[in-house]
Amino acid sequence: MFSSKIKTIAGLVDAAASKSPSRLALISPFQNQEFTYQELSQTTHALAGFLSMYGFEKKDLLVSDLPNTTENLMVQLACNRLGVAYATAKDLGGMTKYPKVKGAICTASEGFLAETNLPLPYLDGNFLTELIHEGGLEQFSDEVADADPTLPHAYYNSTSPFTNEQALKLGEEAAFQLAVYDEDVICVSITLCHAFGMGSAISSALMMGATIALPAVGGIRGCGVPSERAAATLDVLKEQKCTLMFADTHTLKALPEPPHDLVLRGGVCKIGSGSDFLEESRMYGGAKLMTMGKKE
Repeated sequence: MFSSKIKTIAGLVDAAASKSPSRLALISPFQNQEFTYQELSQTTHALAGFLSMYGFEKKDLLVSDLPNTTENLMVQLACNRLGVAYATAKDLGGMTKYPKVKGAICTASEGFLAETNLPLPYLDGNFLTELIHEGGLEQFSDEVADADPTLPHAYYNSTSPFTNEQALKLGEEAAFQLAVYDEDVICVSITLCHAFGMGSAISSALMMGATIALPAVGGIRGCGVPSERAAATLDVLKEQKCTLMFADTHTLKALPEPPHDLVLRGGVCKIGSGSDFLEESRMYGGAKLMTMGKKE
């Protein structure tokens, strides 16, 4: 499905929506939410329109601490359409290192963004959820043009940009190594705010028109507590009949014994820094998981 003419992460969504609009793109069972590719394309176009109305424009930067939910992915895709960089930071000091911060989206009750009187406009996470899921985006349904693909997609706790080009390259490599196809249901148990999550996992799924399953659960933020992440991941693997999984080594070690009817056929386990596919592998439930890290 991937075409070299596609230059942005959001462009992958639109290409899949054009080919298979009714195919399931995104599911978050703990949020009781699911979106087809057409719905994901339309919603993120409208959200981009809302953010544009709110004042965000090309080369601005939006800081967020949203957990691994559908809203996180949708905000990243909406920013991608506008040429607005999505950024994460662990504290206020980390945020002040970024250039041209225009605003923030924060969770309602925790994290430094919610606890800080920011000298810039911010959106509450609860407001964002209601806006997306309760019809608040209908008036912003006009499509916006995709931005310059050379602009940074995100800054993930770093002043080094993560670009569209990097995301698509990582996605293409993962799709090839795992032989991803459109019938796959891919459990993304790692943070969306990392090159491994947004590049290797999300981009490979979007590239091939597969289904993304997010094991989001209350209290899990970022990479989360391994035991909590593992429990949520196993539930999603079983209930959604996931065929592929992206995980880190801490989550994999914490995963309980798999049930006999698990349909997992493969995946990737990140065992260190770097984005190289390594020769060693891990096993879970009879499925061979490739490993990713840095080649020596």
